[in-house]
Amino acid sequence: MTRTVLIAGSSRGIGEAAARLEATAGSRVILHGRTETEKLKQLAAELGTLAFTCDGQDETAVNRTVQQITEQGCEIDALICTIGAVLPTNALTGDTERWIDEYRSNVLAPVNFIRAVAPGMTARGRGRIVTVSSIRGRDNLASPEVTGYSAAKAALENVTASFAKALAPAVTINAVAPGFVMTDMAETWSETVRGEVASNLLGRAGQPEEIAALLSYLTSDGASFITGQTILADGGLDAR
Repeated sequence: MTRTVLIAGSSRGIGEAAARLEATAGSRVILHGRTETEKLKQLAAELGTLAFTCDGQDETAVNRTVQQITEQGCEIDALICTIGAVLPTNALTGDTERWIDEYRSNVLAPVNFIRAVAPGMTARGRGRIVTVSSIRGRDNLASPEVTGYSAAKAALENVTASFAKALAPAVTINAVAPGFVMTDMAETWSETVRGEVASNLLGRAGQPEEIAALLSYLTSDGASFITGQTILADGGLDAR
């Protein structure tokens, strides 16, 4: 039976790679973006699928979007939630209001999607959810230049574990914490960051497709005994 996978934040980067991979594997993919960009529309046309837009930080809008998806006859079997944002938030001098923005985009937005899809999954007795954290959520890899982001990703990992307890045994939920990945964000990397990239055990940045493969696995039957975990995909940066 064809499964339906909603990918929140699928207009670019890791989300786009996950959408392409799932579509190639035969899943019915539902795309989501914050706004209706040309890239999102082109991806939907290319994959022959539906695309929905809403602000993940707006709980009402997220609930309405999931309801619209269901009304299209698509029961959501898996949620891959790649939404989030990173802003400069220097630990000593940064604008602390940005910390709140980081929390809303990296924690509350995923929470809104999880809460929206969880009742349907629970009712059917099965579901898979994966969130996307970051190595910056690790204590030893937290960055004083993006402190709000680091703190938010740490919170997301804790939230993921909490939802795993709340939704077990019907629904599994895990987080993936990527290291440095060659998305459009790579263009903003400082020389310090590029040095970190080169210092991991593999000596290179990851590709979006490599992270997408792990996200896809965690939504598969093969990962049925994994829940409440944060899995690093960082090229061995944490293991140096």
